[in-house]
Amino acid sequence: MYTLIDYRRELREAAEPEYARFSSKLIPGKEGIMGVRVPKLRDMAKRITKDDWEAFLEEDPECFEEEFLKGLVIATALMDAERRIGYTEGFLDTIDNWSTCDSFCSSWKFKKKEAEAVHDYFRSLMDSGEEYRMRVSIVMRMFHFIDEEHVDGILEDIRDHRNDGYYYKMGAAWAASFCYIAFPERTEEMLESGKMDDWVFRKSIQKICESYRVPEEDKARLKELRTIRKK
Repeated sequence: MYTLIDYRRELREAAEPEYARFSSKLIPGKEGIMGVRVPKLRDMAKRITKDDWEAFLEEDPECFEEEFLKGLVIATALMDAERRIGYTEGFLDTIDNWSTCDSFCSSWKFKKKEAEAVHDYFRSLMDSGEEYRMRVSIVMRMFHFIDEEHVDGILEDIRDHRNDGYYYKMGAAWAASFCYIAFPERTEEMLESGKMDDWVFRKSIQKICESYRVPEEDKARLKELRTIRKK
């Protein structure tokens, strides 16, 4: 018989006020940060998924760390993709910062036979027009779907979708840089199209040029492209 671990007590005991202040600077505007380090949260999530995780997901988070934990449990508990998508749909309104978004997306588990249904669900979030749903869409696919079959769709969404939210635009530029590393010619075609949001275009080139995996001659060409567009 499963019993839910006393996760709130563990969070209180693991909280570090100095780390809370540091985290608050990295996640501006986010309240309720206790200062529990991510490795501790991942360890707790792993234990919760072996415990009564369904009971855990029924409880409402009371702080940032509990939201983070809930995301990890939804992403990793043993269930099929259809059910995980259901929990995801209920969790999306909770995601209001890059940290919860990115850990959730990177951890999200699915089987190969479920890949297309997962991809299609997350791609559909681009049409929401909401900053963090769109970031979830692009970051999830960045982590799991930069491949021959799906990269063109990611690049099309970066090119064609707009959102003024800073964290969506940063996610789009981040994804563009990952696409460039894997598919440089296709990504450069998008950058040359002249159809991208200007801020995302410039930030994408910046992030590509910060990568050690991109040849210097490619960086020089992209910087020139950025200069030409500026004119």
